[in-house]
Amino acid sequence: MTAPLGKIEMRQAALKSRKGLSREELTILSDAVMKNVISSREYKDSKVIASYVAKSGEVMTEGIIRHSLMAGKRILVPVSQPESTSLTFSELRDYDRELAPGHFGVPEPLDKYLRPVSLKEADLILVPLVAWDARGFRLGYGKGYFDSALAAIGVSSMTMGLGLASQLVPKIPEEKHDVPLMSVATEERIIYIGKRRTA
Repeated sequence: MTAPLGKIEMRQAALKSRKGLSREELTILSDAVMKNVISSREYKDSKVIASYVAKSGEVMTEGIIRHSLMAGKRILVPVSQPESTSLTFSELRDYDRELAPGHFGVPEPLDKYLRPVSLKEADLILVPLVAWDARGFRLGYGKGYFDSALAAIGVSSMTMGLGLASQLVPKIPEEKHDVPLMSVATEERIIYIGKRRTA
C-alpha cells in the first residue's frame, strides 16, 4: 500500500503539474475562473475585496481586480513582511501605476501608494493555492503567510480560493495553524465548503 504524500511531496507534484500549463492555457482557465467569481453572489454583494496579485503559474487575478475597480469596489492587495512572515493589506486604486515586483517577485504596491487597511474590512478574500481538498484545506508555498492572515481575522468574511479543478487532491495533511477555505472557485464552478466565521 502506497503511503500518503506529505505536504512537501504534494506541493512538488502540484507545482510540477502546474508548470505543464502553457501561458495561453493558464490564461483561458483563469478567464473561466474569473467569470465564475464575478457571477457569484459573494462577489456581487461585496463592497471590499481582498485579492492576491498573481505571480507566474497562479490563477491570474488581474481581470478580477480590474473588473472590481471599474465596478467601484475597493480592492485590498497583500504586502509581504518577510521579517515576521506575515501579510499586511493596502488599498489599490490603479493597477497599472501602483504595482511593482516586491518580495519573491510578487507584484506589490510601491511605497508611495501604500494605503494600509485591515483585512477585517474585506467582505470577500481571494486566496491563492497550489492544491486544495474537498474539506477546504489548501496547500500554499509553505511559508504560511495567508494562513496567518486568515487566522487573525475575527469578523465575518467569505474566503474563496482560486484554483483549477486539476489541483484538487484527496486530502491535504492539515496542521493546527491551517485555516480551511469556505469556498473554492475553479474554471468549472464554485465549490462551497464551510460557513463564514463569526466574530
